[in-house]
Amino acid sequence: MNQASKLKRNMTSKWERLSYSSYSFGQNLMYMLQLQFLTYFYTEEVGLSLGATATLLFIARLWDAVNDPIMGAIVDRSKLKSGKYIPWLKSMSILIPLTLLFAFVNMQAEYSLQLAFAYVTYILWGMAYTVSDSPMFSLSTVMSDQTVERDRLLAYARMAGAIAAIATAAFMMLKGELGWLGAVAIYCVAAFLAMVPLPFIAKERVVYKQPQVSFWGVFRTMLRNKYFFIFYIGYLLMSTTNTLQTIAAYFANSNLGNEQMLTVLLGVLVLPIVIVSPLLPKLIQWLGKKRLTVYCCVLTIALCVVQYFVGYEQFALFLVIAAARVLVMQIPLLLYGMFTADCIEYGNAITGQRTAGLAFSVQTMFTKLAGALSSSLCLALLAMFGYVEQAAVQTSEALHGIWIIFSLVPIIGYSAMLVTMAFYRLSERDVEQYIQHNKQLSQTM
Repeated sequence: MNQASKLKRNMTSKWERLSYSSYSFGQNLMYMLQLQFLTYFYTEEVGLSLGATATLLFIARLWDAVNDPIMGAIVDRSKLKSGKYIPWLKSMSILIPLTLLFAFVNMQAEYSLQLAFAYVTYILWGMAYTVSDSPMFSLSTVMSDQTVERDRLLAYARMAGAIAAIATAAFMMLKGELGWLGAVAIYCVAAFLAMVPLPFIAKERVVYKQPQVSFWGVFRTMLRNKYFFIFYIGYLLMSTTNTLQTIAAYFANSNLGNEQMLTVLLGVLVLPIVIVSPLLPKLIQWLGKKRLTVYCCVLTIALCVVQYFVGYEQFALFLVIAAARVLVMQIPLLLYGMFTADCIEYGNAITGQRTAGLAFSVQTMFTKLAGALSSSLCLALLAMFGYVEQAAVQTSEALHGIWIIFSLVPIIGYSAMLVTMAFYRLSERDVEQYIQHNKQLSQTM
């Protein structure tokens, strides 16, 4: 078989790419819904305190720190008849929307029962998301062995995620008409319909043969992947201080005076991401993932300072600066799955063991941990600035505090990401060489 035939054989079809993006849309619809509104729902609708909500998020993420890597190791060692990753995605198309729907139920019971229900439903949703996220990202590494094709799959998946974020901008309007549960139910049905096609359309073309190792051996192999952990230390700090998604509802309600303004705010902020996502493969070819990340971190820090001093009294100017800032803030976050895929190839080359499921499950752990830490950070800062739950009007100190959280807090994490990138030395050329090495290694087994 000639080289052109091999390349064509390992390319994905348009329906596969569409279904992969569609699954990402549904999955991100659920993730963004809980990230943007669940904390607000707990404090402003259910009536949980800021402290209790922050503790809930922290404990749930501690549990994720245990079960996410375990799930990844299970996926890596699994050998199911219909594929290595696809079987896991079928049931999750139902369970992720269903568990999130229960998380938005207001039992209107006594406080302790409400809190216990919040713990159970939120942790169950997190576990369902874990079972889905690791196989979904891992699937991209076996749908094709071409790095450009993988980057394209992941880039369009991130674009679908950005569209999902735009779709959640209409949530508050739906909530006003249908109530919390009715609005969430509509989003859950939409997510299910978007996610269900992928397991029936996608193909696992690339098979990597490798020696079977013990359950704990998978973890020992993963720990040798230094570039993976260098990147995710920076990613965790960067994402934790990316406070926009959590604080947006509070900012719209308190500073702008109308929670319905969240629809306008989120729509304007997320739209540039949809535009730039399809361009990511070209930007990566031009600059490389590392340099692109560094440039965006520098621009983010500068625009955060500009945003703070310009303020939000001139709303049109505020939206323009905010949209530009969010665009450069989000590009490094859009790349994280691609960094993981690169690190998988590096780890496979230096250890002889492929830990894609574990790598992507640890990625999921860091993503959810960062989301929870970001929410907890917002709540802690709100309490420090004197924010009062369910109050009709906030003090000037609380309003200024919300503005600081919105505009300046991300500087901390993006500065930390700049530092960690100095230690990350895995280039696109290196990854191409590792892929070829890994294919040759697999063929000898």
